[in-house]
Amino acid sequence: MNKDNKYYTNQNREAWNEAMPKHQAASKEELDQLFSTPGYICQKDKNLLQVLERIDVQGKDVIHLCCNNGVELLSIKNMGANRCVGIDICDEAIEEAQERAKKFNIDCEFIRSDVYDISEELYNSFDIVHITAGCIGWIPDPGGFFKIISDLLRVNGIVLIHEIHPFSEMLPFDDNNIEDRLKIIEPYFRDEPIVENCSLDYVGGTDYAAKTHYWFVHTVSTLIMALVNNDLRIEYFSEYAKDISAGHKKQEELNAQIPLSYILIGKK
Repeated sequence: MNKDNKYYTNQNREAWNEAMPKHQAASKEELDQLFSTPGYICQKDKNLLQVLERIDVQGKDVIHLCCNNGVELLSIKNMGANRCVGIDICDEAIEEAQERAKKFNIDCEFIRSDVYDISEELYNSFDIVHITAGCIGWIPDPGGFFKIISDLLRVNGIVLIHEIHPFSEMLPFDDNNIEDRLKIIEPYFRDEPIVENCSLDYVGGTDYAAKTHYWFVHTVSTLIMALVNNDLRIEYFSEYAKDISAGHKKQEELNAQIPLSYILIGKK
């Protein structure tokens, strides 16, 4: 499939604009209630919390790429971060983030942008670039993506990644009726994206025929080399048997001790 990055990201933008109102119907009211408590932090994963404590976000300038509705960045601001900027391609998600930040007086800036089109005015402006679950799978070109990450960081700044482990992409999703949850049903190495029209409403569980979207499975080695080739030195890498994808909880419950997520820190 010979298409450029813009084709894929534009298609995915349309699919997410379609999906976000369904997410909002299921969760917006509850999230508003949670953030009405001053200092609320949505991060509950103990592994991520330990790393956030280790890097100490207090007083740091943070940009969150693929920030969705912004709740993770709002929480980081509540942890004591300084300047906080969130970027997402989805218009509906950014509108929700902006609305919640204003409603609860949390000083975060949210910008609707394709990650490949981030303004150069933001380059060399951040101590931390943050990436969380489900970002990298929407990225067609990891090399170009990590170049932008490197550009956004100041010298000695870090990229903090908390992501779905690509190994899990080979296994059945929770909504697949295959009995053997540990059966490998997909290849690890892929030259083409996965083309899908399945529901993106992992929040409310609405089943609908979605607009065509594209998901990319990048190997661990691809990601590591994307960092290395963009002057990002790997300082920390840890893998976990905890599902953060909202799609492999059944494998986690089997206690099979297979990698379902990871945390990586790269330093410029």
